[in-house]
Order: sequence, then C-alpha cells, then structure tokens
Amino acid sequence: MKTTSFFLCCMLMTFFAFSQTKNRLSFFYSPAANGVDIKEDWIGDMGHTGKGANLFELTYSRSVNSFFSVETGLQYAHHKIETEFFPDGVSHYKKSEINMVTIPISGNLTFLKYFFAEAGPTFDFELSRSSSASVNNQSGIGLAFGVGGKYTFRKITLMVNPFFQRHLLLSLGSGETIEHLWQSGIKFGIGYDF
Repeated sequence: MKTTSFFLCCMLMTFFAFSQTKNRLSFFYSPAANGVDIKEDWIGDMGHTGKGANLFELTYSRSVNSFFSVETGLQYAHHKIETEFFPDGVSHYKKSEINMVTIPISGNLTFLKYFFAEAGPTFDFELSRSSSASVNNQSGIGLAFGVGGKYTFRKITLMVNPFFQRHLLLSLGSGETIEHLWQSGIKFGIGYDF
C-alpha cells in the first residue's frame, strides 16, 4: 500500500510541477488480446489461454521539447483467462478474471510529425484477488512499448497506438514468479492539449 501511495503522490506532484507548460490529458480504450506465459523450465500439467481483455487508460503527457515527452497515468484492465489442467489424466477447465491497475511511466518520441514510439516500465497492482485464482498474483514491475500515429486539430489530438505490455518482470511480493500475464492490441485515444 505504501508503494501505491508513493507513486500516486509522484504522479500528482509531476502534474502540478508542469502545470504552466505544454501538457496533454488523454483517454484511451483498447479491446486487447492477452495470455499467460509460463516459465520455460517449469514442469506442470496446466496451460493458460487468454480470452481477451478490456483496457481503459487516463494519461498525462508533458512535452520536454517538440519531439519528446514524458508520460504517466492510470490504467485499468480486466482480463479473462481460461486454465486447462490434468490432475487425473482428464482435461479440466477453470475460468479466471484478473483486474489490474497499472501506473505506466514512459518516454514518447515523435517522428515525421504524425508518428510516435513509446516505452517504459509499468507498476502493476492486481485488485480483488480470489483464493481460487489459477494464475500467480501479477503485482509487480512490468514493461510496455508501442508505436502509433496521431493527428492534432487545434487542442484536440486523436491517436491510434498498437502496443504490447508484459507484467511481472519483477515481483513486489515473495515467491517465485512462474506465470507472466501479457496483453497486446490497439489503443484508441483522444487527448486535450493545455
């Protein structure tokens, strides 16, 4: 909980520190593909299939110069995962839902005026974990990157952003991390410059 409070305070301080410079507040939505990768050398009798995710993101961008900006925000994703396991030699299926809040911090590089590339770490927090969940807790540090296009008309910017995001590269808890949730898709966004 202390980690969450720390990052929220940093995000608010960043917003107020740059309030008199070129800023953008954006909202994104993506119907994303998802899945769970299992550690290569792990031996077990189960597998996971991603059944899709819905992602909502509110992003704050601060332009450092005409081609580079720093971004942070708050992202919520709802994942559906199906797990297949064979405890008695017969296939059994279990459906899980993972709700995550993510704080991304990224650098955004604009090139050829209408295109951009972005990458950076994410701080992920899994919400309302049930005791019957079939996937490891995904709270930890991950990585996100993407490329995209944008068009600005006066103070409104429209964006299309293909992306890939991997969770749990570094765990915030104890224990071995065997399973890593990922998501990819195209984020559709609208931003307001101020």
